[in-house]
Parts: sequence; structure tokens; C-alpha cells
Amino acid sequence: MGIATEDLERRIKTCTLCRLHRLRKNAVPGEGPHDARVMLLGEAPGRNEDLRGVPFCGAAGKFLDELLGIAGLRREEVYITNTVKCRPPQNRAPLDDEIKICTGKYLKKQVKLIKPELIVALGRIAAKALLGKEIPITAYHGKMVKARFAGLTLSIFLTYHPAAALYGAKTRLKLKEDFAKLAEVLKTI
Repeated sequence: MGIATEDLERRIKTCTLCRLHRLRKNAVPGEGPHDARVMLLGEAPGRNEDLRGVPFCGAAGKFLDELLGIAGLRREEVYITNTVKCRPPQNRAPLDDEIKICTGKYLKKQVKLIKPELIVALGRIAAKALLGKEIPITAYHGKMVKARFAGLTLSIFLTYHPAAALYGAKTRLKLKEDFAKLAEVLKTI
């Protein structure tokens, strides 16, 4: 399994299938154990991630590490990736065609190879990629759903993107509450 995942990660790093490759410094395939029980799925790399080639390594990543602690997890034991593997210009939201390419070519294969017991969808873009439809994350955060993705039936925990907490104390508190719920969910799977 590790060799197939490493090969996929190499292909992501050299991808030229959409416009996002033109401005990137580094594609960001993801990181973590290739047999992780839990996968975290974000939106897209930001500036720091693009520079370093590592997911969630900026301010949102520091907060994510704190949230993982609340859930009883360590970064080293989860696989962290993004829906889109290259940074969109000016950190704009990924466009539908960019999401479709990355999801079809890479994310579905990552999920099939890693086979996580649970995926944590960090924000509306990740939720939409996994569920195939737009959902209001404000109404669904902290909830578990089942969905078919990549030919598998997945357990998906929905929450806000950690970057949203950098701009609002209310969202920061909601994220902490969600990850406390996640700790309880993890005891049942």
C-alpha cells in the first residue's frame, strides 16, 4: 500500500492538469501514515503550505494541532490532505473544475489507498467534494454523516475549516466543541 500511495504523491507533485500548477511553488499531496484510521480533508493549500509542500503548516495548522489534541489525536497518526492539491491565487476558493480534476484524479485514489475509518471534512469545500453537494456547514458542523465516495461507504465528520477560527472567536469555540464531539465519536468506531 505504501508504494502505491508514494507513487500517487509523486504524480500529484508534478501534475499539470489544471491552471493551478502554473503559479504553485509546491503541490501538496498530503502527509501522514498511509494506513491512518482518520483522514482530515481541507480545502486547498495556503501560502505557507505552497512554500513548504506540507499541509496545514501555517496559523490554521497550529490551531488544527490544538484541535487534534482535544480529539485525543496526534498529527503523526492522521493523514492530512486537501481537496485541491495546489494553492489557488490569492487564496481564493477552488473553482468547481479544479475540485473536479483533483477529486477525480487524486482524492478518490488517496481515499481508496488509505481506507480511513473516518474522514473529517474541514469546511464546506471538503464537505462538498465528499458529499457531492453543497451543504450549509453552519447547520451541519459537529455531525456525522455516511456517504458513498470512491466506491466506499464512508463515515464523515463535518466541521468548520480551522482557518475560519482565525477570524472569529465564535467559530474558534465551535471548532473546539466539534473536536470534543469527535473525541466521543472516535471511541465508537
